[in-house]
This record gives sequence, structure tokens and C-alpha cells, in this order.
Amino acid sequence: MSKFSKGKKRKDPAISTAALPDIVFMLLFFFMVTTKPKKDFSYVMLKEPKAFETEELKKNDKSILYAIGKPKNKALGETYRVWVDDALVEKQGQITSYLYELKQKEEYATKWYKEVINLFKIDKDAPMGLVREIQEELRDPSVEALRVQYSIKEIK
Repeated sequence: MSKFSKGKKRKDPAISTAALPDIVFMLLFFFMVTTKPKKDFSYVMLKEPKAFETEELKKNDKSILYAIGKPKNKALGETYRVWVDDALVEKQGQITSYLYELKQKEEYATKWYKEVINLFKIDKDAPMGLVREIQEELRDPSVEALRVQYSIKEIK
């Protein structure tokens, strides 16, 4: 009665993986060509001061990077501004709250007093009053971020 038989079932054909390495290498090549590594601070114009004696940071140190200089983006004005870890600081007390949140994280909490360094990159013409305000925020009892180093260019 029925025209169709329910006999042997056909297997689906196997998917060929011969072109897979070609696709993987095309994707790899694409990402290698299109990605750019992050360069130095693009927010601030810096003329770093010079020194006769320098010391390099260890790679294991946790550092919080502060940049003080005039912004490259003219829309932000011509006055000296402060960036902390790629974020613009708009008002006083913002640094203290950022450091307090950072101190609460597990990866920083155990190393806060031993290995966490506040690394300053400051334009040589920046007003020292601005630097002192930041240093006062670092002395806050809730933060106590007392290890400070300054980035400079070595005179050879």
C-alpha cells in the first residue's frame, strides 16, 4: 500500500574538515594585521624631567599609573589634568574612592603595603600644587597608598 519503505535509514554524509586549517590561518592573519598594541599615554603631552640615577620597576609589582599633563584633546582644555589608570579625574576625592575600591579587591588586598606602587608620570612644567593634592589623597587613612615613584628620563 505505501510507496515508501521504512527499511534502511541513510547516514548523513560526514562533514569535511580539509578546509579548517585554511580558515584558522586566515582568521589568525586577519587579527595579526588589524590589531594595534597600546602605545604610551595618548591622553597627555609629557615632557618628563631628567635624572642621573634611575631604578627599574619589577615586572611583578602592581602599579597604579598617574599621568599629569596638558590634554592632547583640545576639547578637554589647556589646563593640566590628572589621569589615573586611563581614567580622567574630574573632582577631588575621586582618587581616594578609586584606591579604596582597588584595595578591597583580593588581588590587591594581600599586596597593598608591600608591592603596590603609585607611579607618577608628570610633565616637567606641571604645577607642584596639583601633585601635592594627589599626594594628600594618597595619605588618606582609608587608603594609605604611601609607596610613590616618579617616572623620568635618564641622562646618559
